[in-house]
Amino acid sequence: MYLLIDEKGRHYLVRGDSDVHTNYGVIKADDLKEENIGGEIETHTGRRFFLVRPDALDFIKKAKKGPQSVTLKDCGLIIAYTGVRSGSKVVDAGTGSGITSMFLANIVYPERLTTYEVREDFSEIARENFRKARIDNIELKMKSIYDGIDETDLDLINLDLPEPWRVVEHARSSLKVGGFLVSYSPSIEQSKKFHDELEGFESETVECLVRNWDMKIVRPYSRMLGHTGFLTFARLIKR
Repeated sequence: MYLLIDEKGRHYLVRGDSDVHTNYGVIKADDLKEENIGGEIETHTGRRFFLVRPDALDFIKKAKKGPQSVTLKDCGLIIAYTGVRSGSKVVDAGTGSGITSMFLANIVYPERLTTYEVREDFSEIARENFRKARIDNIELKMKSIYDGIDETDLDLINLDLPEPWRVVEHARSSLKVGGFLVSYSPSIEQSKKFHDELEGFESETVECLVRNWDMKIVRPYSRMLGHTGFLTFARLIKR
């Protein structure tokens, strides 16, 4: 796979085994090769593209979306607040399209991440995204985490569920002391109900707002990715 970036900064993931047809003309498959990575290639009309080797985030950004997905700005906060790293043991629940699972699996590699999902249609989207991104350290379980968590000695349990408070008792016995239970909720009422069940945890709830700037005219963009959800970070300090 290759990443093409056009003159306007738009990104295209391509396999590299056939010609690529763009609004700016055709890129020949013969130009899509390792020795051209880091350079510029041209369409038949002379328009330039940069050729880059894609990383996991490029695949995540281009992944197929089904249900509403946690955004990268929120995924970044999960890493920052919990400190998970390569080798951390993580369970993710509410797989959806698999965006958060892919992000976290990339961080904890080579450790395997386990993700729980109850809807077959969502799991099919997620599995296809995992395959396209070539992320192979994810185990997808067709099971409700409300019924229990099979894994133990966990560093992080990440939830994107309508009733996260139903997982607290299961998490208490599956987390390491010092491990984190994180819940992403679009509603502050969900976050409050989750917070009220967190006996034995210290917790904090945050909202992440990101405003991008147009540096050509040096002002914020008129549109911004505003509220997406609330993140509650709960650290187990006693069982």
